[in-house]
Amino acid sequence: MKRTNKLKLTLMLGATASLQGCGDSDESALLFKDVDECMRFGVAEEECDSQYRVALQNHYLESPKYGQERLCESDFGYDQCEADPVDSSIWRPIMAGFMLAVVAEAVEEAIDEGFDYAKKKKRKKYASYGGKYFGGSKPLYRAKDDFFSYRNANNQYIGSTRTKGPTLVKKSRVKYTSKPKTKTTSRGGFGSRASSRSSFGG
Repeated sequence: MKRTNKLKLTLMLGATASLQGCGDSDESALLFKDVDECMRFGVAEEECDSQYRVALQNHYLESPKYGQERLCESDFGYDQCEADPVDSSIWRPIMAGFMLAVVAEAVEEAIDEGFDYAKKKKRKKYASYGGKYFGGSKPLYRAKDDFFSYRNANNQYIGSTRTKGPTLVKKSRVKYTSKPKTKTTSRGGFGSRASSRSSFGG
């Protein structure tokens, strides 16, 4: 794992700790397109795979749902939607990525170890990436009219698709309860234009 990746994440975690208690505070999160990208960043393979599966489960529960494929594609683009594996009358966007919430305990351990990366490597444990420091995983989507941005299932902007690894995201956009979405029969329900009008509801 590259030192720059670990240093960057530790600094981001430190920034999160300093902003806590300020209403809808910023939280540290890791954004990845897939398991391979997660592993290349330095997270353990089993952790990447586990968190991806959690995000996928949440995807089936909370993703936007459409009554027709064309309605889904009007929001997400051609060939960017999939039929529900149980109910073929429901269409949803494909999961474009996943977001890992990183909890604050990682900050304390990173500081306690004083950036002693050699010690971390010897112990085969990286405080910033240990599974116990992940606070859940959520699916990410790319809307047709905002294709280079990641959005959560509630149509809230999370970050650029060019972001690989740590970023700061509003707590309410990272740590929210997964709720099933109702099936929509209209178009234009997801993306930057829809977000400017109202949130994509459940």
